[in-house]
Amino acid sequence: MTMHHALLISEILLDIFAHVDTILDPLSYGEISLARKSLATLATTCRTFHEPAMDLLWADMHGIVPLLGCVTRLHPMIYHHVGRVSAD
Repeated sequence: MTMHHALLISEILLDIFAHVDTILDPLSYGEISLARKSLATLATTCRTFHEPAMDLLWADMHGIVPLLGCVTRLHPMIYHHVGRVSAD
């Protein structure tokens, strides 16, 4: 089964994913929201979905920890032994 040709256009994907980004999950207060989890899942679904989903994820960061996680030398300072990100 092949993907519909409309889904190969990044502007269309951005519009669709922007609607996903508006999902409100009242149960996720203080945690990673359902919208962000959904965008992360879309980013790992296929190469076509990766860039638009990541653009939306990086456009709205909550804190500096995700950005610091991109610097390998800082990993020991921000990640715990179980692989969780420190909220401090």
